[in-house]
Amino acid sequence: MSRLNSRYLGAVSALAVAVSLACAGGASAQVASSTLRGTVYDGQQAEAGGTVKATEVSTGYVTRGRIGPDGNYVMSGLRPGSYRIDVTTADGQMTSDTVTLALGQVGTLDLDVGVVTTASAPGATEIGDVVITGRRVFEVRTPEVATNVSQAQINNLPQISRNFLNFAALAPGVRVTEGETERTISAGGQGASAINVFIDGQNQKSTIIDGGVAGQDDSRGNPFPQAGIQEFRVISQNFKAEYEQASSSIITSVTRSGTNEFTGDAFITYQNQDWISQDRFARDRGDPRADLKRLQYGFSVGGPIIEDRLHFFGAYERKDETRSNTVVLNRAAYAGLFGADTGSFAAPFEEDLFFGKLSWSIDDRQRLDVSATYRNEADIRDFGVTNAYSRANQINTDTRSLNIRHQYNGDRFLNEISVDYFEYNYNPTALNFSDYGRSYVIFRDNCPDSNPPSAACPIPVGFQYNVYNREDTVFNTGGQSNNQDIRQRSWTFKDDLTFSDIDWFGLHTLKVGVKYSMQNMYVNKQFGRNPQFIFDVDARPEINGSTSIPVMVSLGAYVPPADVDNNVVGLYVQDDWQISDKLEINLGLRWDYEDNAVNNDYRTPDSIRNMLTAIQALPGYDFPSYFNPTDYITDGRSAFTGAFQPRIGFSYDVYGDERTVIFGGAGRYYDRVGFNFAFDERFKPFQFNKEIFFSVAGGMRGGVNTVAWDPSYLTPAGLDPLLAATPGQGEVFLLNNSMEPPRTDQFNFGVRQKYGPFQAALTLAYGKTSNLFAWYIANAGSETGDRFSGPTPSSVGYPEFRNLIFFGNNDAEQTFKAMYLTVDKPFDTVSNWGMSFAYTLSDAKRNGSRDGGIGGFDFDYNRPGLSPRFPTNQDERHRIVASAIVGLPMDFRLSGLLTLGSGLPFHQWACPRAANPDVCWNGGRPEKHSFIFPNAWAFRQLDLRLTKEFQVWGGDSVEVIFDAINVLNFKNYNGFEQCLCSSEYGDPRTQYLPTRSLQVGLRYRW
Repeated sequence: MSRLNSRYLGAVSALAVAVSLACAGGASAQVASSTLRGTVYDGQQAEAGGTVKATEVSTGYVTRGRIGPDGNYVMSGLRPGSYRIDVTTADGQMTSDTVTLALGQVGTLDLDVGVVTTASAPGATEIGDVVITGRRVFEVRTPEVATNVSQAQINNLPQISRNFLNFAALAPGVRVTEGETERTISAGGQGASAINVFIDGQNQKSTIIDGGVAGQDDSRGNPFPQAGIQEFRVISQNFKAEYEQASSSIITSVTRSGTNEFTGDAFITYQNQDWISQDRFARDRGDPRADLKRLQYGFSVGGPIIEDRLHFFGAYERKDETRSNTVVLNRAAYAGLFGADTGSFAAPFEEDLFFGKLSWSIDDRQRLDVSATYRNEADIRDFGVTNAYSRANQINTDTRSLNIRHQYNGDRFLNEISVDYFEYNYNPTALNFSDYGRSYVIFRDNCPDSNPPSAACPIPVGFQYNVYNREDTVFNTGGQSNNQDIRQRSWTFKDDLTFSDIDWFGLHTLKVGVKYSMQNMYVNKQFGRNPQFIFDVDARPEINGSTSIPVMVSLGAYVPPADVDNNVVGLYVQDDWQISDKLEINLGLRWDYEDNAVNNDYRTPDSIRNMLTAIQALPGYDFPSYFNPTDYITDGRSAFTGAFQPRIGFSYDVYGDERTVIFGGAGRYYDRVGFNFAFDERFKPFQFNKEIFFSVAGGMRGGVNTVAWDPSYLTPAGLDPLLAATPGQGEVFLLNNSMEPPRTDQFNFGVRQKYGPFQAALTLAYGKTSNLFAWYIANAGSETGDRFSGPTPSSVGYPEFRNLIFFGNNDAEQTFKAMYLTVDKPFDTVSNWGMSFAYTLSDAKRNGSRDGGIGGFDFDYNRPGLSPRFPTNQDERHRIVASAIVGLPMDFRLSGLLTLGSGLPFHQWACPRAANPDVCWNGGRPEKHSFIFPNAWAFRQLDLRLTKEFQVWGGDSVEVIFDAINVLNFKNYNGFEQCLCSSEYGDPRTQYLPTRSLQVGLRYRW
């Protein structure tokens, strides 16, 4: 770290400590809690002084507050749930009420000691294992665009996978996309990496690879046991200063705790291949139905250890997916060689999820929560057809966490301190990495006219085996070539401060917070390290006359792993200022710092330095003006210190009755670039595959020098000496020494209306994201084109590097414009139904890399400023997500989830409208179909769940569950013919999951 950065960091840290000491207390951020506030009256007169006590109905935990001189009270740090609110004024008058608060909510409850209330309000709700004993308090005075997803929705809306994050799609501007091997969540027209997820305040951000959420990338599994989630909140825009490292949306969730009643449940769900419709293309090809059995089961249990004081909760969930892949020979003549390796082989997926929690109300002022999670999964895949089972990969994922949180309620403050540990390990490995790979191929007798340009050619010995003369691969066996071990670890300390009794031109709730995280990022990529041999299956004498002696081998060079430490500091201050009973202003400022986020401790190797200098010295050539080598050569980079993020919001209660509220806000938000992309600077120059050719006796054959075969070459150790003597070429990747993380500026304005049990909101939203990252070509032939014609490393005497030099450019930008319309009515047993509706009208455009993702390559333009602006990969103009839960007679319950989308764009080729005449990025749109509205939707999906509850002995119950996903079997396509020159332009080529899928389940509750 530079001296300047050290002084800067020290000064800001000292300021945070000084503020904390001066305040003499702490705060509970809304990341994992809620706030209740209001005014105590006696008739029309505000009561001065007295106490407010909030007792959590389910646990008996007590939180105390005071009534200020103006009759106002604020109680922060409350767990979402139901509370009995007891008020005692300074002159001894008393009243009480019972309310329910949602996660992250700032609810308002005014109380009149002259009016007798009851703790059993008529809106009482009981659904599943959620018991709401008080009327729900709506949140209307907030500038946030936020959607709360209740446990009732999590437990009762239809789904197959038991991933609670599926229901983030209920929020406007959020997309959940299901694939064969992963499920992604994106928002604000950006990719999945732009979101962040918090569980009980613990940051779940993936610091190395894609996905946004650690464990979501390349995984069929779930990040957390659904039975352990109480509820969660999706903040689509304008999240406050306590939130970090996201440029689109925040998802914050709170876990379940034990209560004074010993309760639990056990569940099981089942599905097989006969209950899943084939996609259109598999059916048209006549493919047999793929084998699948999906079994999910688990339990949760919680209760008191000491009533009203100490409680426990635990959950376990297991997911088994038994698939099978078929291995076949495409040429029956070779059955004698490989027949024993053909047939049907299991491709299982297994996941175990554990969660445990202890909650201790030490006294009326203190609460301690200790929780831990463990996730382990293994997925065997990547074999079948002409790839033997031995070619399989096993995708391993492990996540571990520990979270310790302590709250202390003082007379005028609340202090929350937490210490947490988080570890995520992504470890895809070849199932048989110790067994060398073998490909048996047929070689042609002659070459096509274009490769090389002659009518016929003799069979050469050398590289042309692999490129020009391989007619067909008959069979592949042995281990795959690659292993990876990617791990992130962190210890994080946080202290949050809230002061809710500051009266200065109105009532202020002031929060100050500090975070320090010690992160470790470990990346070990063994690409090509398991030898891959190619054999002539016909044993032709003109090649080497044997199926036991390989024609060639490919082996990757060893590159040491990166083991990097990164220190993270975050500071914030947030002031929620009630100027009057109608107007509230929310002011926040956040600052984040990472000392080694993008190879700050890296030194550019001398060979790369000298190569760049040699190219720059070539007569008549200058690097393009957008690439200055001195900006990319480093002896250690200075960390970025400019991540100041001001945030402001307002809400105005038009009539002072919390029914009609105008709100708006603006804010700046910094995200981060995954270390996996920065790692390429360390890795790519030294990672390459070398090819070595063999014959029986060695020597020159067909103009290529071959090595006499020796069985010791079947191992990496035996091949490494040959590898060292064989030339190879790495790729040069360079990062800018002043690279900044992605930054988004968000603005929103809207109106929120409450009428009866409904709450609706109409919001206009805008976001501009800068510093988007992609790789470009540095050694281009000119400023605006000739990207592949500039001087190469080989031309100046550095043949160890390939022709193209890549540099990371973070000048690309994206804009997002949207209108959100939401309507919500929570389920209650009085009306016996509930619903939600979210409509998003949006437009998202960007420039730069056409793949639209962080870390992509742009081979079409020299820099982002030259590329056209085009729709992002997540640009869906119209989207509707609606849900409903309806209680039916005889203890039946029906719920549904409807998703409608106008479709994502796709690239067009040979497009005359583009700046580049050969391409029109994301210029195509899929065909629309009718559903409610004519010709409006390219994506349509209706999911239904029907349940029937049976009461059994001792008040226990058994629930039968039937899920029907995509019940109408709509065909939603995600791949299309892209060439405008084709008569089939726009015709679909691939299909989204899910097709129509049925599942049955049982749940036993006690």
